[in-house]
Amino acid sequence: MATPTAMKLAPSQQGRTPAAATPPVSTPFSSQHQHTAFSPLGPRSSPQNVKKSPANSATLMGLSASSSGIPGGSAGPGSNPAVNYDSPAAAAMGALGMDLSGLDTVSVGGLAHLGVLGRNDDDERARRLQTVLHLLQQNKGHVSEAGLERLAKSMGLECLWEEAMGGGGDSTRTLVVAGSALALEIGVANNMVESVSVTFPESRSIVLRHAERADKILLRDLRLQPGESPLTKSLDRFAVNLETLAVLDKLSVEPGLNLYEAVAGIYETLDRLFQWDLQQLRNDPAYSGRPEGVLATTVQCARHGRPTMHERGHLGMGIDYWKQMRLVRPAKGEDVEENNDLDRTWRILIGCAPTNSGLMYPPVRVSDKWLSDAIEKQDGLLSLGGAPGQPDLDWLEPENTILSSTEADGTKLDANEPPTTLAGAKLPDVRFNAVFDPPVALPLTLWHQINELVGLVPDTEAPATFDSILFPVPPGTQHDPSEPRTVCRIKDASPRPDNSTEKAGKTGKAKQHQNTLFIYKPVYGRVLSELPFSHPSQLVRMLPTLRQYAFLATVLQNAFGETQPEKDGDAQPLPAVDKPPPRSGRAQTSVLSTADVEFERYANGEKSTTKSTTKTLSSTLNIDVVLTAHPVPRLQVVFPFRDATADIVFEVGPNGHVEVVSQNVLEEDSEDLLAGPDSSNNEPKGKGRRLYKQDLGRVLEVCEDLGVWCEWIRSRCT
Repeated sequence: MATPTAMKLAPSQQGRTPAAATPPVSTPFSSQHQHTAFSPLGPRSSPQNVKKSPANSATLMGLSASSSGIPGGSAGPGSNPAVNYDSPAAAAMGALGMDLSGLDTVSVGGLAHLGVLGRNDDDERARRLQTVLHLLQQNKGHVSEAGLERLAKSMGLECLWEEAMGGGGDSTRTLVVAGSALALEIGVANNMVESVSVTFPESRSIVLRHAERADKILLRDLRLQPGESPLTKSLDRFAVNLETLAVLDKLSVEPGLNLYEAVAGIYETLDRLFQWDLQQLRNDPAYSGRPEGVLATTVQCARHGRPTMHERGHLGMGIDYWKQMRLVRPAKGEDVEENNDLDRTWRILIGCAPTNSGLMYPPVRVSDKWLSDAIEKQDGLLSLGGAPGQPDLDWLEPENTILSSTEADGTKLDANEPPTTLAGAKLPDVRFNAVFDPPVALPLTLWHQINELVGLVPDTEAPATFDSILFPVPPGTQHDPSEPRTVCRIKDASPRPDNSTEKAGKTGKAKQHQNTLFIYKPVYGRVLSELPFSHPSQLVRMLPTLRQYAFLATVLQNAFGETQPEKDGDAQPLPAVDKPPPRSGRAQTSVLSTADVEFERYANGEKSTTKSTTKTLSSTLNIDVVLTAHPVPRLQVVFPFRDATADIVFEVGPNGHVEVVSQNVLEEDSEDLLAGPDSSNNEPKGKGRRLYKQDLGRVLEVCEDLGVWCEWIRSRCT
């Protein structure tokens, strides 16, 4: 997601001749350069805006109070007396010539690690200044009247304060933030937000019907939550969502081009497709009686995705197309919404962006008729985007949105004037834009194919290897991309308790997995993070491939990824996958077939219903994996099994489908994995049923973890 672009700051004048005044400095929080620099060398330093403190600029820089500020120099006619600041951090920023007057709500305590600024080297000062600026850019300020107004103005929006209409000492004020097609009212009392209301005065009902959800998200961004303090309530999350609205408002041209309606029109089309997919599953006997949540997840992860508008803390439209642990649903009595927040969701964020002069690309079209009412063409089923069995959708081509020459130039039309002829009309200089959250790592060939799908000429940036995108090479390590590579990780694997140990209040002995990934044939790849598009069908067609590599990344990250702290706000720069939530109490599979029943029993800690000849497992399990990323992602998994070694090769296909290519853990005659003494070929499922080769792939689709998968095979297979 895009973040507000900070204005560049002028280089610091500290350390130069004292006769030159410090120029004005612009920060993300200063407005129109209305303040000059607050610096010991600046001409506007005065006793009125200086507080006494033991910390001052001279002592902080390692200079005596009588120094002129020039190393080795002495006080002279052009020097200023020592200036005191209210904190050492403020003194450090003052010594750099930075304007503190616009930072009333910004905490600078985190800048203490910059250390003493007594060095005379200009390069060192420039580096430290860049560090200060970086920290400031990461913090949009704290929630307050001044902070809200400053943030809105920095995004080009108009602001107006309205006092409370009633008497009685009501301290509530309302900040009205307005754009060309946007109006936002924020009720503030004692610098704390009490209410938020967003409206789109020039938009149709397809936009207005989602405004209430937008209000709730913005209010949550600004209102104090349990455990938060007014002194630390940040504007960061609100700034991201406000910018989403501000960008569409800035690019809109009323009355000819309303980008809120353009985005909502795509949502309306894909929501009709989503509802059609749901109805198709309801009519499918294989899904008879399944909960609506299970059907919705199936459509999201195996059909045409699930469109969203103002959901999960994000303002704007998205397409959810993949979900961590998609085949596992909460057990009875567990909070469904809570688990939805825990599970990682892959999505495409839909917005608009200006068309650069160097990029000739089809412009936006304002329409909600991208797909016919029949949804599906009447001439049968065709393969779509590499996923067999997908219906051939009846996509439409809406008419172009035409702007008059005056609208295109930003001039408002007079309602009394006749419309401009087509000779003076032009297309908007705006295009649709898709941001992939999180980004997806793809082999270079597929990355080029997706760029060609949207009609984009790829850039010539040098690619990295596919494995180094998922697992970056540590800095300072000598690595030849053309040479084989090995990645090793030690993972803790807590065994599943069985009924006897659970009743006795005991837990199984913790084990470790020594996982080793081998890449013998490296292939080049790129990260898919952002693309322009001109038609929603382009995004729908790439979903099976995105799911394919999202699942592959999940499996590899669970086995070989390093544990990383959670980050709030912007999307991760790499397609790293969060650690799955605990599976205890979450072992009900959403689609029961073949191996799912056995895995459900295993995840719940129940004993196997079949006799196992597996010997006592050692405390450390060595799992070797060979990765082949192209032309089809393939993994060969080798680990100890019985008195020999298991060797299983599987491929990850479109929509994350796992197909076992070869294996040696099944019976040679019947290829069954769990052949209990009472099982028979006429019993397709239930206790003691047999598991076949395809069940190995099915279990991996359910657990999404090679370690759990190997332990399941070792403990359940005879």
